[in-house]
Amino acid sequence: MKRIYADLGLLTVALIWGATFPVVKLALDYISPFAFNSVRFLLTFLLFVPFVRRGEFRAGMMIGFASFLGYAFQTVGLEYTTATNAGFITSTYVVLTPVVAYLLYRERLSKMEIASVVLAFTGIYLLSGYSGFNYGDILMILCAIAFAFEIAMISRYAKELNPMSLAGWQVFAIGFFSVFPAMVTTTRFEFNSYMLIALAITGLLATFLAKILQNYMQAHTKSVDAGIILSLEGVFSHIFAAAFLGEMLTLTQYAGVLLVFVAVISISVLQDR
Repeated sequence: MKRIYADLGLLTVALIWGATFPVVKLALDYISPFAFNSVRFLLTFLLFVPFVRRGEFRAGMMIGFASFLGYAFQTVGLEYTTATNAGFITSTYVVLTPVVAYLLYRERLSKMEIASVVLAFTGIYLLSGYSGFNYGDILMILCAIAFAFEIAMISRYAKELNPMSLAGWQVFAIGFFSVFPAMVTTTRFEFNSYMLIALAITGLLATFLAKILQNYMQAHTKSVDAGIILSLEGVFSHIFAAAFLGEMLTLTQYAGVLLVFVAVISISVLQDR
């Protein structure tokens, strides 16, 4: 496969992921966050059943717990912040992953990586409106940290494991760990036509098909291409949020977006060296 086609495939993945932020935000009008996550991921796990093996169960559940925390913070946070902020702040997991890898495994942390973290958090501060982090944005920062743990652990343990089986057990873990919080926090559960659309987009497209597409396309392009293209998730989240939710940013917030984007790209370029 030509590199350009692989890059276009990854662009499709970033577009799908970006679209999920306004989709989930609208879905939360009908269903509580943990209830949505439990239904979304347990149903999606059924698609992974043909690929799962027992050998990846333990690693999948462990990594999946970090994934569960990430989606929990993200979905609850969408009730308190914009889909645009959620998309861009979530993308900073790319910047935070080297820091987590250093804390967990003492992997070397460069000055450039530290500078990227500072740049990203400066951007998040501006994106929050230059008035401090609101509750929703704080939850999104915690989401990014959780996803950074997920990526660091995948890099550590997944080299000798089947990627599709590992992904399947991760999806199961997210749904499984969401069930109990859903039982005690659910205040709304309206299953309607929009919910079916939301589950199709977030489950079938964003979780199952996008994961397969990502794994396949990344094998046919450079890691710097993948990092930069997938970081466009935040850009697409803003485009969809502006189109369907009417979300707009101030000049200060756009400056924050630029800083976050530069920080993420810097890490992607650095990791390709």
